[in-house]
Amino acid sequence: MTTIARTQRRIAYLLLGFPLGTAWFALFVTAVSVSLSMVVVALIGIPMLWATWLAVRACANVERFAANTLLDRDVPLAPMTTGTGNVWARLRAMSGDRRRWAELRYLFLRFPAGIATFTAALTALTVPVMVAVAPIQARIDDHPFGDWALSGRMEDVAASPWAWLLVPLGAVLLVAAVYLLNRLADACGRWTVRALG
Repeated sequence: MTTIARTQRRIAYLLLGFPLGTAWFALFVTAVSVSLSMVVVALIGIPMLWATWLAVRACANVERFAANTLLDRDVPLAPMTTGTGNVWARLRAMSGDRRRWAELRYLFLRFPAGIATFTAALTALTVPVMVAVAPIQARIDDHPFGDWALSGRMEDVAASPWAWLLVPLGAVLLVAAVYLLNRLADACGRWTVRALG
């Protein structure tokens, strides 16, 4: 596999952090709160909690698969069920399983971590391109930077003859950004292995 393909997969993992983290957070905040409230009100909460624990394991396995595929990690998938017997016995076994609690904690923390990785990846990729394109855009458009307080100064800088130095600066920033995003993806992979391995 080429370095470019590997980098693209790592950046895809960082960008996936936001939608996956948001989905896990919304799903499990809702599932846990509804299930626990239904245990108090009616016994229907017991199978709901059991289904929640199954969903935790399934979503953690999705995260394991994503880390294995996109970050070249080797995190084994976990079995879906724990324990034997009726729903109550299985629920007790799942609730006592420390790995499931670690998976739930990971899935909740994936939300703020996903926001951070998504923001870092998006910023690191767009800022160098914007810097490199600024001199070209300043010569094509009448008001390339809009109509805000510093837009006039930015337009003067981007339209100056020295502005062409921004093109190689943008290329250097892009190379640095790709390097830093690879390091960030490595850190995310280590965290996933520690939390779910």
